[in-house]
Amino acid sequence: MYKVVDKYIGRNVANMVVYCTLGLVALSSLIKFVDQLRNVGKGEFDFIACMQYVGLTVPGQVVMFFPLGVLLGTVLALGNLASSSELIVMQALGKSRFSIVWSACKAVIPLIVLIMLLGEYVAPESEKKADALISEAVSNGQVAVTTRGIWFREGNSFINISLLMSDGDLQSVTRYTFSDTIPKKLLRTEIAESGEWKDGTWIMKNISVTDYGYERIIRSQEAEKAWNINLTPKNVEVVGVHANELSISGLNEYIKYVTKNGQKADRYVLELYRKIISPITVLVVLLLASSTIFGPLRSASMGARILVGILVGFGFYFVNETLAPFTIFYGVYPIVGAVIPTLTVLAFAILLLRRKN
Repeated sequence: MYKVVDKYIGRNVANMVVYCTLGLVALSSLIKFVDQLRNVGKGEFDFIACMQYVGLTVPGQVVMFFPLGVLLGTVLALGNLASSSELIVMQALGKSRFSIVWSACKAVIPLIVLIMLLGEYVAPESEKKADALISEAVSNGQVAVTTRGIWFREGNSFINISLLMSDGDLQSVTRYTFSDTIPKKLLRTEIAESGEWKDGTWIMKNISVTDYGYERIIRSQEAEKAWNINLTPKNVEVVGVHANELSISGLNEYIKYVTKNGQKADRYVLELYRKIISPITVLVVLLLASSTIFGPLRSASMGARILVGILVGFGFYFVNETLAPFTIFYGVYPIVGAVIPTLTVLAFAILLLRRKN
């Protein structure tokens, strides 16, 4: 009999989680579509391109809104069961609060696995295609990674990439080389008109070189030169992307690149750990949502449950986004910063579930 009850609880929670997530994604996509209508008419960006762009952003939005969908879906599904006194009947039959919550967890775990795969393999590539589509359409074939270009460090050099073309070539690349003995002493400036990845290295073309000597400044031109820098085309695509938009493998690769160049990668390591423990975080969100149902919310209205779910969600988001960066500021290991918010909310949820009323 308990298996039937487990399936009944799981089906209700899983269905409501899917409905809430899709509803949030649909609302967000509509807002994004209306916002992008302002770009229609610029270059080759038309109404069809606008729809394609919004469609390409859907996988990323599903990944982003899934935790909130779990929160609201669990509150609504278990809230409905509580309103109809079905939860009381289940408890009278011998099912504890934790077993009811575990039934909901078992139904959501397959969805979590699916979302993880979506976030690792589909969403990042889809987002890149969306950005490439709108940039190429608006600029008539020219794809800008960022509006201000990309900056990165290579030893004593700082390199700026102004544009990344759709075929992977670089445009307007500047390298500033500083002295390793005299602070802030600029030794050389190299401005390349373009760069092409060939045989494992960047071939820069039409380079204007300026050497800053102690007595005079020497200017020269170079038609072509290989730049031996630890940057690959794949890294270039990653540099201009925010940490939370990268996949686990993308973050891991970029951390290695940043560390190799002697730079701190704490915020990327933190984001990597947060993505790794994200399945546990989603289950903690479900546990937190479930803890609000037992007790006073049995007889609450649908609107009250939604309000409580939203407030709880914002509370969790605040704790997660506030505590984690503080750990980097105070020099705590990133893995601690990733785990502390989840453990804090988990303890609070268990405390609520164990209350008697």
